[in-house]
Amino acid sequence: MRRAALSWMAAALLAAACAAVPVGAAAPARIISLSLCTDQFLLAVAARDQIAGLTHLAGDPHLSPYAAQAAGLFLHDGTAEQVLLQHPDLVLAGSFARGATVEMLERLGVPVLRLKSPRSLAEIPDQVEQVANAVGRPEAGRALAASLRARLAPAATPFASAALYRPGGEVPGARSLVADMMQVAGLANSGGRLTGRPNGRVAVESLVLDPPNLLVLDSVRPDRPGIGQSVLSHPALAAGAAGLRTVNFPILYWLCASPASIDGAYILASRARQALAAGQGGAS
Repeated sequence: MRRAALSWMAAALLAAACAAVPVGAAAPARIISLSLCTDQFLLAVAARDQIAGLTHLAGDPHLSPYAAQAAGLFLHDGTAEQVLLQHPDLVLAGSFARGATVEMLERLGVPVLRLKSPRSLAEIPDQVEQVANAVGRPEAGRALAASLRARLAPAATPFASAALYRPGGEVPGARSLVADMMQVAGLANSGGRLTGRPNGRVAVESLVLDPPNLLVLDSVRPDRPGIGQSVLSHPALAAGAAGLRTVNFPILYWLCASPASIDGAYILASRARQALAAGQGGAS
């Protein structure tokens, strides 16, 4: 029984792989993304009817800035079986895609575009153009990339110092996507000064004794209590406590380096100004 089931699956996978190879197509018609980050690039540049599948995380509004756009599209679990049965003629694989899935797809002849995660905001427009060219929409990619590059100029003078505080007390330093976003937002990142290294953990007591102008609380999830989350709800970090000014900001804008990250920098700037003007935490 088990042998028959495995034989059926192998046959199905082979048939799906053969159907996945485009024959003289000018642009791929069925594209699947294998990671949350490539989901975002695909949603940003592809036509909706080209998207044959996204990861299940694409529909999570806590993690994906494109969750609304992903509604109604097929969401897969990342296995080669589910991907192949959608008959893709192009698969986008980011740094966090399952290695076994990518390797199997390539062995079966499915076209796979391996993408490296952008290390900075400045690399995002280039990857937009790379993905747009791959999906057959170069003009749309050039237009979006030009718009993103025009918005990348950092503020001339920071209007406040800020540090990002994550569950468990993690604070990103100067070499990070967070630092890039803060720079565009007009915030001077205090993370490196607080940790003494590129990234590290900072105790609540240290924040109270040496606070930045603004503490940005990331990944606040009251619906998912835990030891890491408890740090973010410490009484000393409450709005106005010990002179601290805080603002909640969702992780979805900097979990992946994507076109939405540049939008996030401007949203962060607006919320930071509101929080500082009010002298208390802003809404998330």
